[in-house]
Amino acid sequence: MSDINITNERPSYQAVFSLDVITAAGALILLGLASRPTFKRIKQRRFTAPGKENSARDGPLKTTLGTYLFLWPALLCLFVAYVCRFVSDLLKTSGTIDYTSDLGWNGRRAYTLIGSEYSSSISALTFTTTLATIFFTVLLNGGVWIHSSHVQENGTGISTPKTMSRIWNTFIMFAMLGTGVAAWGLGMEARDISTGSSGPDALLSWSNVMSHDRATRITYIVHEAIVVAASLSVSAEVLREYGTTNKNAHGSPERHDLARFAFVVVPLIWLRDIFIIYDIILLYVDTSGWSNNAVLATTFLLVICRQFATLAILGMVLWGAWRMGRSVSLFGGSYA
Repeated sequence: MSDINITNERPSYQAVFSLDVITAAGALILLGLASRPTFKRIKQRRFTAPGKENSARDGPLKTTLGTYLFLWPALLCLFVAYVCRFVSDLLKTSGTIDYTSDLGWNGRRAYTLIGSEYSSSISALTFTTTLATIFFTVLLNGGVWIHSSHVQENGTGISTPKTMSRIWNTFIMFAMLGTGVAAWGLGMEARDISTGSSGPDALLSWSNVMSHDRATRITYIVHEAIVVAASLSVSAEVLREYGTTNKNAHGSPERHDLARFAFVVVPLIWLRDIFIIYDIILLYVDTSGWSNNAVLATTFLLVICRQFATLAILGMVLWGAWRMGRSVSLFGGSYA
């Protein structure tokens, strides 16, 4: 591995690598914080709190088990995705990073690996990153949906989510998962194409497949379009639930929890959506003729806005779940 040396690359490449490491570290920290309450709730195996029946309610209070069943695997997938991402960033330095050609998927720099022994490893890592990201996106959407619904129910006593909400969100999560896995499967078939590869055993990375294989690209764009539609749907549901709680349970602590979701998490979701759309547009735009400043701005906006918005959303969901749990010792104290 003597030919791997990221210190020889431009500061912009090193900065993106550092941001990937920070994102992986942030995901690991949140995963660690979520682990104890997750497994405690799984051990209890209760979606509702015992002894909390009240004639003014449609049913007993909800526990945080539903939230953690989405949140914990989402954090694990995010951690795996960014470990694979920064390792692939590192291995790419064994070849040549092309700072003048068209940007790849997610605003990443193009590269060539002629004579490098790591092309197959990089391909495997980028495809693992993509698959983990697909699962993460589905789980994140489900986590925000179920958590906000349960917070509203605990605040207002109105049973949520309703049947139509369950049907719609289940359908759209399966649609996200199905189209994402389909695109990934098409990409797996296409990655053996030797477009710019260094030998018969060289495999294309996910970014190269997205650029060269039309079927994979279109299917993945459909997946991303469903992701945007699903996130907008969940955002609208959160805002509606906040309005209901604000009207029917103005003095409840759940109103404040939903307010944080409505005015912090929802704008962050919209920000992620904007850059998902921008990333899709860039697939059809040749950035090789752009100025260096424009390319750097695009790369860092895509990296920073998406990665740290994602971490912030996860942190808010974890914080909300901790507050909702009330009986799990976290951060060294008990919130009873």
